Amino acid sequence: PPPPPRPGPDTTIQQKGGGLLGRPADRVVIASDRIELYHAHATTMIERGFGYVCTCSAEAFREFRVAQQDCPCRDGTTEVHVTRWEGMLNGAYRPGDAVVRVKTGMNQRNPALRDWPALRLQDTVANPHPRPEVGSKHQVWPLLDFQSAIEDHLQGVTHIIRGKDLMDSTRKQTLLYEHFGWTYPKTMYWGRVKVHEWGGFSTSAMRKDIESGRYEGWNDPRLPTLSALGRRGIQPEALRTFWLELAITQKDISVPLTSLFSHNTKAVDSTAPRLAFVRDPIRLPLKDGPASATLVRYPDEPEKDPRQHDLASGHVLVESEDAEKSAFRLKDLVDVDLEDGVLHAGSRERQDNRPIVHWTVDAALPTTLVVA
Repeated sequence: PPPPPRPGPDTTIQQKGGGLLGRPADRVVIASDRIELYHAHATTMIERGFGYVCTCSAEAFREFRVAQQDCPCRDGTTEVHVTRWEGMLNGAYRPGDAVVRVKTGMNQRNPALRDWPALRLQDTVANPHPRPEVGSKHQVWPLLDFQSAIEDHLQGVTHIIRGKDLMDSTRKQTLLYEHFGWTYPKTMYWGRVKVHEWGGFSTSAMRKDIESGRYEGWNDPRLPTLSALGRRGIQPEALRTFWLELAITQKDISVPLTSLFSHNTKAVDSTAPRLAFVRDPIRLPLKDGPASATLVRYPDEPEKDPRQHDLASGHVLVESEDAEKSAFRLKDLVDVDLEDGVLHAGSRERQDNRPIVHWTVDAALPTTLVVA
């Protein structure tokens, strides 16, 4: 049988990302559905003389770039490059044999800008695109700086917000826009934002760990993905407030995840139901305690759907760690003293500073806690 499909990237962004970001996307653009459109712009670029097909090896072109010398391909006629381009599209070249470059000048001060590559060949027969409807349909694929530049123009983008590590992308794309006679969008940059708890994650590492079974999927609550945040109950307004507080700055920032959680607590406090979770429970007798308990589920609406607990069995469940204490308060119920394995109920009102612990009853639902 064929091997199981590899887990894809966070494909729930399109389905669930809108909810987590506070509003749905106005328009969804899938680049792999628009390859012919990028090919058409590459054709225009070559026919108008500011693009060319380079057949130099990567090593040879690297030497030309360092020496600030034109490669032999650059001075070929338009007809030569149109023929080469058609050959790329028709399978006359193999991956690595040819690449489409943007004429920017080999004398650019920044080496990354010197006749940068726009499209290249991919072996999509051996490595088809993960979307079956695309598969091996295309052999020539745009590189990100070319694809996003073309798409930004077609979508009417007026402002770009990107990481400061992509400043070279702005410079490359500005040169391309000048060739086409387009106006480049206003661009703003942010510095690296590092969340303490997520410092070591990368997409490739996450994919590997998902495939190995370490994580259950892209929505595993231990991962820093939109679907994982949604599964953890992070609200759109919390994310928005978190980023507005950080603001757009080129300064690198390091923040704890508790900052996001703090905003989320404020967002959900009035609507989140109050529940109790008892980890590693131990069952203890409760002497002289109430026969039942009615606990508030929503503090802002005390009468709404209260929690009802039947205590007729005369037992409660508390965490085994809490059972090592000699005196504590069962949250929202009663003060207790623990003697010889028995809880002795005292005041219904809190009388001192003894610790407050969560508790539940035999009818509680078994629950698995995933620690992120």
